[in-house]
Amino acid sequence: MQRLKESQETLTLIYNAYNKVTVSPLAELEIDDAEVLKKMLNTVMNRESISHIQNKKTLKESTELRSALADVLLLLDNCDIKEIKANMKKAMATA
Repeated sequence: MQRLKESQETLTLIYNAYNKVTVSPLAELEIDDAEVLKKMLNTVMNRESISHIQNKKTLKESTELRSALADVLLLLDNCDIKEIKANMKKAMATA
C-alpha cells in the first residue's frame, strides 16, 4: 500500500527530528512492528503528560511524532483515516 510507505517515511523523518531535540532519545524505530510502535506511542504520550504536569512546553516534534505513530498504526491495521475523512467530507458536500 502506497499510503503506508509514505506514512512510514514521514514517521522516520519525524522520529529522527524528535530524537535530535529530546533529552532522552527513544528506542530504535521498528517501522513494521505494531507492538513496538504502540509502546513508543505510549512513551511519547507519557512524556507529554509529565511535561504538562511540570508546566513545561511540549515539543512540537512530540505532537507530530504522536500523530505519525497513530497514522502508521491505523494503516498497519488496514484503516486509512485520511480516506475515511475524505469520504465523509464528500458525503457531507453532497448532502
